Amino acid sequence: MKDILFEWNPWWSEKYLFKAIPRDKINDIKPWLERKEVLAIIGVRRAGKTTLLYQLIDYLTLQKKVPSKNILFIKADDDRVKTENLIDESLELYKKWVNPEQKVYLFIDEIQEIQNWQKTIKRIYDLDKNIKIIISGSNAAIIKENLSSFLAGRLAYFEVYPFSFSEFLTAKGILINSDDELQKNKPKIKHLLTEYLVFGSFPEVCLETNEKTKKELASFYFDSIFYKDILRRNNIRNPVKIEKLVKYLLQNISNLTNFSKLAKILDLTVDSVVEYLRVLEDAYLIFQVNLFEFSYKKQIINPKKIYCVDQGIRNIVGFKFSDDIGRLYENIVYTNLKRKNKEIFYWKNKNECDFVVKEGKKIEAIQVGLDEGKEREVAGLLEFMNEFKLKKGLIITDNYEGEEKIENKTIKFMPLWKWLLTY
Repeated sequence: MKDILFEWNPWWSEKYLFKAIPRDKINDIKPWLERKEVLAIIGVRRAGKTTLLYQLIDYLTLQKKVPSKNILFIKADDDRVKTENLIDESLELYKKWVNPEQKVYLFIDEIQEIQNWQKTIKRIYDLDKNIKIIISGSNAAIIKENLSSFLAGRLAYFEVYPFSFSEFLTAKGILINSDDELQKNKPKIKHLLTEYLVFGSFPEVCLETNEKTKKELASFYFDSIFYKDILRRNNIRNPVKIEKLVKYLLQNISNLTNFSKLAKILDLTVDSVVEYLRVLEDAYLIFQVNLFEFSYKKQIINPKKIYCVDQGIRNIVGFKFSDDIGRLYENIVYTNLKRKNKEIFYWKNKNECDFVVKEGKKIEAIQVGLDEGKEREVAGLLEFMNEFKLKKGLIITDNYEGEEKIENKTIKFMPLWKWLLTY
């Protein structure tokens, strides 16, 4: 166990610098390191949660000058250790062998693998004021529900998604810090957007150069999420039907989905469809978007729009990129809004508005479409803007950029690549 602990914590015995693509989310987390709350980093498997933990350790040791021996990292999914009492035993041995002074930062990666971890975390939080706890996990429900019940008001959680487009460009060696750099690199950025659309945004996929390996990685990630985080963790008794549901949803991203019709297609009950979708969302694979209505009941009973956490995983179902680019554009816009913790809806009357973004009392209308579908997108946007008395709206395009006055409304047109880097 001593060897394993020192392996998990190389900074105890040597100078250590973790090299990785800087994650945008780290700036949201840094201020919370000074507070007492338990911090939870949650998100889909392979999105880079462990990397983010290492980057936080770098920040603490290099910028905040925290002694390296005051940081304990526990890797809960290491198959060499028994998970029962892993936290207590690791802390005890750490104090014996390392003998830290003053405040300790306790990092626990993939905490859901440890039995009764919730009670242990609460006890440490309540009894040891000199330990700051940072955890990670791959299941939203396990982290939020368990810690919220045990640590009500004493938890802050941060959701991590695969690379944003700006992080993806950084991985490709393109840093955009000004408008001049944006224009200078425009041809490269537009070319790389196609790669981002086809292969997706998981960090290891983005860093891989071989196209065959990229596809294989995306496929492996899907299998890992499906079998580990969906089937095994939820004890699904009918894996064939939930697999059919997942494939159907992935094939129909951005489409309106009626649960009753979906239940008939897949020979399931409506209750089973609702429950399976909850499981898929908890694993961060599939997301549902409600109709924009002030009545919550109307939001619930109306069809949902479905999106996937990553376009690369979505593409392994076998659709041709050229036939599906409009849906992929919409999916990428959704995940970008999701990364920024926006409250997202769709709206439909005679026409449809793809995204209604709500922030307090402020609402923003966004349409997504290819240049050739401009008239249809304008019609849906204008109908929503007139209904809710908005003066400005946005249409995200593939190439067209400009601003037009239509029916006394201002509609801005912006290419997807530029919106992803400036929104």
